[in-house]
Amino acid sequence: MPSFANTVSYLKSFATGIDINRQGNKIAEKLIIIESDDWGAIRTPSKETIDFFEKKGFGIANSIYKNDSLASQDDLEKLFGVLQSYKGSDGKPAVITANSIMANPNFEKIKAHDFQEYFWEPFTETFKHYPKHQNNFQLWKQGISDGVFHPQFHGREHLNIKRWMKSLQSKNEDVLASFYHQTTYSGKDDYSFMEAYDWDAPEDVKEYETIIADGLKIFEEHFGFKPKSFIAPCYNWDTKLERFLVSNGIEWLQSLRSQLQPTGVFNEYQSIRHSFGQQQNGLRYNIRNCFFEPSMLPQKDWVNACLAQIQAAFLFSKPAVICSHRINFVGFINPKNGERGLNDLNQLLKAIVKKWPEAKFITTDELSKYI
Repeated sequence: MPSFANTVSYLKSFATGIDINRQGNKIAEKLIIIESDDWGAIRTPSKETIDFFEKKGFGIANSIYKNDSLASQDDLEKLFGVLQSYKGSDGKPAVITANSIMANPNFEKIKAHDFQEYFWEPFTETFKHYPKHQNNFQLWKQGISDGVFHPQFHGREHLNIKRWMKSLQSKNEDVLASFYHQTTYSGKDDYSFMEAYDWDAPEDVKEYETIIADGLKIFEEHFGFKPKSFIAPCYNWDTKLERFLVSNGIEWLQSLRSQLQPTGVFNEYQSIRHSFGQQQNGLRYNIRNCFFEPSMLPQKDWVNACLAQIQAAFLFSKPAVICSHRINFVGFINPKNGERGLNDLNQLLKAIVKKWPEAKFITTDELSKYI
């Protein structure tokens, strides 16, 4: 019998789900979509880097940089094993829409040019710098073949290049210290320059079009197909980018209910509400209405909270779109973090197939078949 606290938590999550799902298009089928961001993006390269941050007095305690890193070969194998253990009503396994970053800073080149010019490297080159990641891209392709890992586009970098480079050029001590440890951490519990498409001046949007075009090219070169969906880092993008995305084959925008429209001031955004299936500028919006983030708040019962939100989604004939970032499944720096996330994921998937045996697991871009 569930505890009183768990019951209250379930009801709160269900109520939140009702609020999210009232508006928008309807789909008769029970669809489960797991959207997972940040694949391919660097965060913290090693446990030694964490030790350095702590000695330096950086605000690492409440930052995602404490646990997040490129997923190792072991992380990927364990995640894929859990996903393959559960099948939808169509016999297909649980699958994550792996929203992927295509490039990371080339630290050596930037340093060689005295921080006056920015250089990037493809994510597959970044894998080679890490000790347990040499076979990662082959594993990604195996995950694609097995139907459990489906890349979609998250950007070229998960980095606001202008702001980061400006900070390096101004000799910011904390940012430089992080740079020499092959990371973009700012030394504070903040976004650490992750808001890739935020702008200081409206004309920056044209530069973002060039960056996005580069990223899409890398994506197709590596995967052999074009992405049909996109999620902006930090849910932050200018509406002016949408027609450009459509012209490059994007059909779906993944989003929270509210888009964070830049205003020219960091962390001050115009909130624009969207609903599931809404059409704008030739795109449709897919709204995340369920949340599964064990690494973000370890003390929370994420399994039952997510189940309540799935129930609310289905009540209003919406797909259950589960937001679950890569950090939840990574144990490269902190093995306990990965163990917790995978254990909870196993419980969640087991509960889903038991409670809704008619449900199917699909990827974001497959929504076009249903709407």
